[in-house]
Amino acid sequence: MGRTMVRMLTADELEVFERDGIVKIPSAFSAGEAVRMRDVLWGELSTRYGMDRDDPTTWTTLRPTGLKTTKADRGANAILGPRVRSALDSLLGDWSEPPHQGQVLVTMPEGVPWAVPHRQWHTDVGFDTPPDAVKIWALLADLAPGGGGTPQVAGSHRVIERFLTTTGEREFKAVRDQVLASDPWFRNLTSAHRSTDPTQPADIDGLPVRVVELTGRAGDVYLTHPWILHSIAPNASNSPRMMRSRFISGRASAISGRVSAEE
Repeated sequence: MGRTMVRMLTADELEVFERDGIVKIPSAFSAGEAVRMRDVLWGELSTRYGMDRDDPTTWTTLRPTGLKTTKADRGANAILGPRVRSALDSLLGDWSEPPHQGQVLVTMPEGVPWAVPHRQWHTDVGFDTPPDAVKIWALLADLAPGGGGTPQVAGSHRVIERFLTTTGEREFKAVRDQVLASDPWFRNLTSAHRSTDPTQPADIDGLPVRVVELTGRAGDVYLTHPWILHSIAPNASNSPRMMRSRFISGRASAISGRVSAEE
């Protein structure tokens, strides 16, 4: 059954998503719902990894995985509350209800300085056809700058879209690598020996790009275009980074070329 289109996103927000491929929905679910999700997650971290939320000396696994109990937690369905559903209606029209709320992303404090990563920049879908989907990133805990929030290249979806009009190449890694080599700004971003500050925004033949950290308060949700380049950043804070992430597809869509990636 189709759902009624509800234009929760304003014209300005839709313009931001078109330009950046990223839009933030503050307080998409409540602080109390976030607390309940964290309680489930900490319970599983204790059971599987022996982590005590009150004892950082037990946080010895940097990126705990296999969190099946948390992944199946029905309480996480609060992520798809009315505000997110309306935003998905705005962006996708009729979309497919997911069986769960996706990956559980945890990064423990690392005791290292924060820096924009130069490796592992990627998308999570292929390039055979334009994807009719968005990716949800839900913050289960407050996330400050430098706290391990997934770094994204705002505007990179448009660079990729334009690049695909210039070539018949569609192989996943080949497209990614050619885009990352296509401009000095990208080459600097992906270099271990940078000549300029990678946090400085740039204009790539009329398309603005910049590095954005996904930060905010527990209950905030980001929606991103599937072709947004993103990577994995260190957690330089004193608190664990806790998020959920998944794709939501339009009913007529079949996302092609998805790769296995933590983020």
